Amino acid sequence: MNPTILPAESGIRTRPEDVRTACQLWWAVIGLAIVRLALGAVDGFGNRHDTAKNFYDQLKTEQGEFSLSQMEFAVSIIEVLVVTYGLAVATGAVAVVHQLGLGRLWARAIAEVGAVVLVLGAIGSLFGLGTATGAPAMLVGAAVILQAVLACGAVFLCRRSESAAYFRSNGH
Repeated sequence: MNPTILPAESGIRTRPEDVRTACQLWWAVIGLAIVRLALGAVDGFGNRHDTAKNFYDQLKTEQGEFSLSQMEFAVSIIEVLVVTYGLAVATGAVAVVHQLGLGRLWARAIAEVGAVVLVLGAIGSLFGLGTATGAPAMLVGAAVILQAVLACGAVFLCRRSESAAYFRSNGH
């Protein structure tokens, strides 16, 4: 294995190749998350009329003061908020992966929790893949599964003995 030399900083040894590869896998997971977010936004905005109609039909008996156009506007606002939240999570993930590359033990723990969440999402997507309608929904499901596989590979690489020693020596 060829270790990558990091800038001289107290307590930091050379980064093992496994950690470098794990970071690359996490970068791919983040990239797929952004693709998923974009596909979900396209699908959500494309189906906003149907979604708004469903909400309108459910709420018109309880709250008759909403019009269908107001409900469509509300669904559009929700879609914008989902995209904004998704980009904020992706930004946080970028920061965690950067710290993971520096050997921070807490970053490895956060990455492992993220991998568990991705695997649970992939299991749900795997069982719901047959019910997906349209190309964007199918691509989102495939991206979820691929993200989980990449994240598990990254967790495995970060748990190998040389990587574990690197994280212990830089544990901050």
